[in-house]
Amino acid sequence: MSKLPGLSRVTLDHEGQSLWPKILSAEQAALQVAPAKPGAKYKDPLIGIRVLGFLLLDLYEHRQHSFGAIPYKELLKEIASCLSIAGRAVGSKAEADAQHGKLQDLGLHYRNHLIRVFRSNGGPVPKRSDHPSRPSLDTVRDRIINETRPATTTSSARKNALVRDEYRCKLTGVYDSDASKQHPEIDARAKATGVSLAVTQCAHIFSETAEDGENKTEYAASAMAILRMFGLNDKLESLVGSNVHDYFNILTMRMDLHHLFDELEFWLEEVIGQENTYDIVSVENRVFRQISPPPARVTFRVDPDVVAACTAKGTKPPKLPSPALLAVRAACSRVAHMSGAAEQYDQILRDLEDTPVMAEDGGSADLLQSRLLQSSRTVHIKA
Repeated sequence: MSKLPGLSRVTLDHEGQSLWPKILSAEQAALQVAPAKPGAKYKDPLIGIRVLGFLLLDLYEHRQHSFGAIPYKELLKEIASCLSIAGRAVGSKAEADAQHGKLQDLGLHYRNHLIRVFRSNGGPVPKRSDHPSRPSLDTVRDRIINETRPATTTSSARKNALVRDEYRCKLTGVYDSDASKQHPEIDARAKATGVSLAVTQCAHIFSETAEDGENKTEYAASAMAILRMFGLNDKLESLVGSNVHDYFNILTMRMDLHHLFDELEFWLEEVIGQENTYDIVSVENRVFRQISPPPARVTFRVDPDVVAACTAKGTKPPKLPSPALLAVRAACSRVAHMSGAAEQYDQILRDLEDTPVMAEDGGSADLLQSRLLQSSRTVHIKA
């Protein structure tokens, strides 16, 4: 967790500069409370204000990316609304305390949304198909590109992504080991090019939790809040329910990288001026130390054979992963780590595993409060 930088060290426009002292004041207030409550190990107010501060800085710094300046301007408005306190004397301690609370709550509001939408607890790995008849690559490709409806399950999404992605991990280029067993052509390509094989999975930019009926309402609220903030209203309906498996939200990824991606340990940052090209950025160097690391930069493309087949049929080729959604995920990943929100979430999960029963003496109160806050629905910030 990093401390917010002082006013002299931030690069913001005039409006952002004018609001920054209020954010620093709310951070200081949270820091003063924490030492007085040593048992409050999750420090929600401190996490909240740092999420808010680092989110504002990140949105301004990356305003040249796909989402533009819209989210920065929207966040400025929300922050300003937190400073309007009715019934308190202007400049009074009571007004400042109320402003601090609203700013911290606004940050927690975004923490809850970004954790719910982008962090995955992992789920069952889809069973691999082992069709005895082993249809040819052309048959599989034609069947998928002729399907007009988007995939509705993780398994079908994986098949679609594999066909679009040439049966290779989008980041490393390794061929899918299961596909090499089913299709001799894939195995021959791998041997001819000297490219290795590996287990791959279907990674989602926005978490596949969206298809979980029990959590769909909360997920939808979080997805809508984030997408609206980033000016991506056209994606709202597309990311709820089975539509989360559409081409623009999925990519084939080597299994170990998929796990790190879901944990927000690395993200993809678009390279301005180079279409569908991304830098792979990790939290720190240790992330890829125990695995075969991906390259520093990748460029996405649709399998040329798929493009040719679609052209011959007069249909559009499958979409590549959305640059806008990848940019949103990158921003949220950076903020989650700079603010300490990702670390806090991991700590809560570890403590929940070690605390099957809540302590009767109230010793688990902080854990329970933080977990309930993360599970809560949208917190509405009113002026």
